[in-house]
Amino acid sequence: MNTMSDLDALRQQGILASLAGFPFLLVMGIAWIVGGALSYCVPVSLAPWIYPCLGGAAMPIAITLERQMGYVAAPNPDPLLPLTLQLLFVQIVAFPAILLVWDAMPNYMPVAFAAVVGAHFLPFQWVYRTKVYLALGIVVAVGPYILAVLVGPSVVHYTGFFVGATLLIGAFLVRSHAAAIWLAARQAASPNDESLG
Repeated sequence: MNTMSDLDALRQQGILASLAGFPFLLVMGIAWIVGGALSYCVPVSLAPWIYPCLGGAAMPIAITLERQMGYVAAPNPDPLLPLTLQLLFVQIVAFPAILLVWDAMPNYMPVAFAAVVGAHFLPFQWVYRTKVYLALGIVVAVGPYILAVLVGPSVVHYTGFFVGATLLIGAFLVRSHAAAIWLAARQAASPNDESLG
């Protein structure tokens, strides 16, 4: 087996173990929608902080679900884990820019946060072998900006609903992608088993 084949096998195992990131997109999508709803219930000065705080609180739930839901167990040690963790934590490096927006125009902070979240999705198209992450990256990063132009400061509320709905759609698309890979892998493993088709 050549190096590229080994890498492809690792990526396939990552897709099957994590359902191509389905649990993370599902949990974070719900967190963004809850954030949008809660933004109406707190003072305007606190509303922008709901999104990053809920994201941080939802992370352990997403990790737990990912470990429970995969088609296969994640390898131990997982050679792709350092890469995926770096991709997840790239958002922390961009946090000073988010703070700058919060200081200048607090209601637009969720737009800046969404742009960082969207940008961090782009490399996952390679990891999970699906263009769903490319689409998510663009829509999550650009969509809230367009909303901000259209609705102004009310975007502090609408961003949560927009990003959350986008992530939920993406979650079910990547789950479908993972299911197709799982089915193809099972058919390749036992091509004569008619019960699979």
